[in-house]
Amino acid sequence: MECFDVHTHRLTSSAGLSFLSCRMDDKEHADISTARFLSVGIHPWFLSEDDCMLQFQWLDEMMLDPRTVALGEAGLDKLCDTPFSLQLKAFRGVIERAEIHGFPLFIHCVKSFNEVIALKKEYRPKQPWIIHGFRGKKELALSLQSQGFYLSFGEKYQSEAMKTVATERLLLETDDSLVDICELYRRAATVRGIDTNKLVALVGENINRLFFSR
Repeated sequence: MECFDVHTHRLTSSAGLSFLSCRMDDKEHADISTARFLSVGIHPWFLSEDDCMLQFQWLDEMMLDPRTVALGEAGLDKLCDTPFSLQLKAFRGVIERAEIHGFPLFIHCVKSFNEVIALKKEYRPKQPWIIHGFRGKKELALSLQSQGFYLSFGEKYQSEAMKTVATERLLLETDDSLVDICELYRRAATVRGIDTNKLVALVGENINRLFFSR
């Protein structure tokens, strides 16, 4: 059973089947040199006026790396100390790069769904927008998928939301958890009431469609 992890901050024995999410501060991390696939972004937690342009320069360089298959995580977080206006500036820059260069976008969203939804309506992106680490209620899950978002679930989530999201909108990730990604597939399959191998195959189809058949 090959379980693909679409968003992780650490590589494991199944590193070939994962997207390593990284930011500029990670550029010397050993995992970047060994990762098969990368997702690169500007995280709102690690952003300042002083380094914003440097982060964009790094992002532009990393988009040329053939291993880069997605942008992000990037987004908005009302609970962090970074000024919200600066977060918006950076997020807009990442959105525009995703559209110009054709990359799916992994989104970090904390207490900012109204703003993210408004930006999606404004930009009308052709590229997939994926809410990573989704922990919201089923009502939010239904609303987001009706507006074209994909939802990536990690170790912690609302069971009713996991049951609700359409299979074609579902992805799974470890993020910074130490739990094995295949265990997360087994748990999700139990919640959804289907065979684990079937879920792995269905999510695999989503991954191929979103990242490797474009």
